[in-house]
Amino acid sequence: MIGGCGTLWCSINPMHSDTHMNTLPSDFSIGFIGLGNLGEPLCNSLVAKGFKVTVTDLNKANARRLLDAGASWSDDVAGVCQGANVVITALPSVAASRKVVEGAGGVFEHLQRGGTWIEMSTTDLNDLQRLQDVASAKGIDVLECPVTGGVHLAHSGQITVLVGGEQPVFDRVAPILQAMGGEIIYMGKLGNASVVKVVTNMLAFIHLVAAGEAMMLPAKYGVDPDATWRAIRASSGNSFVHETESKLVLSGSYNVKFTMDLACKDLGLVNAIAEKLGVPLELGSHTQQIFRRARGLFGSEAQSPEVVRMIEQACALELRAPGYPSELVAE
Repeated sequence: MIGGCGTLWCSINPMHSDTHMNTLPSDFSIGFIGLGNLGEPLCNSLVAKGFKVTVTDLNKANARRLLDAGASWSDDVAGVCQGANVVITALPSVAASRKVVEGAGGVFEHLQRGGTWIEMSTTDLNDLQRLQDVASAKGIDVLECPVTGGVHLAHSGQITVLVGGEQPVFDRVAPILQAMGGEIIYMGKLGNASVVKVVTNMLAFIHLVAAGEAMMLPAKYGVDPDATWRAIRASSGNSFVHETESKLVLSGSYNVKFTMDLACKDLGLVNAIAEKLGVPLELGSHTQQIFRRARGLFGSEAQSPEVVRMIEQACALELRAPGYPSELVAE
């Protein structure tokens, strides 16, 4: 690890950093676009901490909690950008982000010069770099800030934020990121955060498939799945995914609030980067095929842990144990 914010990366603990102690929520006027499973709780953290936020989404019902808490609503992107000095997007696909940002009536058309666009979507590296060039020509700064750790940590304000872009831009908007997340890790230039983000997701999906196989073998032998879950958790084979998403398998809900379609998108992104760089991802590419098969079987809106249903069906045995949660909450 190389220390120092000006070198490879730095980590900010929002509870202890005094770097931005003179910056107040009132110094920012924020537009927030995309209020899905991830965007809504991220935005709620901003509203709860006193930031002035105007929001929009394809479904106004997604904004109900935010509006009740004091956020403003706009029917379009233009209204979100009006008077804003920072616009945040948290959208489900590369195409959606591209349309919202550079399409007709989009962010680049309406955000003032000197404003900052923060992209929190998991998106295509090459497209993001292209959009940075377009934004720069319009006098708009860009940061990529994908998050990792799970939707439940977004609700508690403990999610990790990975930041890529110019250091002065990061410094300027760091209070916004601190309000939404726990650990804030500056990764360096634009693109770095996107690469690491899709790698973390690839690891999670690999671990999910592995956890399903690891729990199924003892279950077929007759071991109580609860005992197996606890044994793995206490072992050298433990993982964050086992500690969290395996619980949702055992409860039968699978509801991690992350769809099979999103999983396939992220696996496609990481494998495309690997192909370009000439890095052989044997587990990553095989896991992509597993998730594509699961999507074909269970549908694009199925939850990503439902990939374990394939081995459950193959073995004619559901992995279930009493007392496990149907949804994850931060501990």
